[in-house]
Amino acid sequence: MRKVDHDSRREEVAEAAARLIASKGLEALTTRALAKSLGCSIGVLSHYFSSKEEIVIAAFRWADQRIDLRMQEASIQQDNLSLDQFFPIIKAGLPLDEESDLEWRVRLNLHTFALTHKDSLQAELEKNTQNRELMRGMITSLQAQGELRDDVSAEDITNIAFDLVIGMAKNLVMRPFNEREERSAYLFRMIEQLRPEKRRPDAASA
Repeated sequence: MRKVDHDSRREEVAEAAARLIASKGLEALTTRALAKSLGCSIGVLSHYFSSKEEIVIAAFRWADQRIDLRMQEASIQQDNLSLDQFFPIIKAGLPLDEESDLEWRVRLNLHTFALTHKDSLQAELEKNTQNRELMRGMITSLQAQGELRDDVSAEDITNIAFDLVIGMAKNLVMRPFNEREERSAYLFRMIEQLRPEKRRPDAASA
C-alpha cells in the first residue's frame, strides 16, 4: 500500500508540474512554485524526486501518457485497420481541444529543455522511437491490406506522417481553437493521396 501511495503522489507532482509548465512556461517551474501549487513543503517534494530534471521528465511522461491513451481510445484492432479508421487515431494526437492543448504545450516546452539536458533528451528520443514504431506498424498493416500505396515505403510514409504531426501540433497551439480543425485538414488530404487510386472515394463514382 505504501508503494501505491508513493506512486500516486509522484503522479500528482508530475501533473501539477505539467500544468504549471503548460500555463506559465518551463521557467516558472521552480520547487517553490510547485510546492505552493500542491500545498506542501519543498522538503516533501525531495522525498519523491531528487532533482528538477526528474520532475521535468515525469511531467513529460504524464503528458505523453495522456496523448497515448487518447490515441488508443480512438484505435481499433489493427488487424482490420482501414485508412478511414486511421484518420481518427492521428486526429486524437493533435492539440484540438483544451486538454490535448495542455499536453502539447508541455511537450513543446520540454523539447527545448531536452536539447541541453541529457536524461530528458534520452527520455524524449525513446518516446519518439516508440511512437514511430507504432505508426510504422499501422502503415505496414494498411499497405498489406491495399489501403495505402505500396510504391512508397512504409518507412518513408511513417517519417513523413510523424514529422508532419509534430510540426502541425507546434503550429496549432499558436492558433485559436476555432481555427484548428480547418488548419489541420490538409494533413488528412495529403494522407488521402496515398490511398490507391482504385480505393479513392471519387473512383467509385467515376
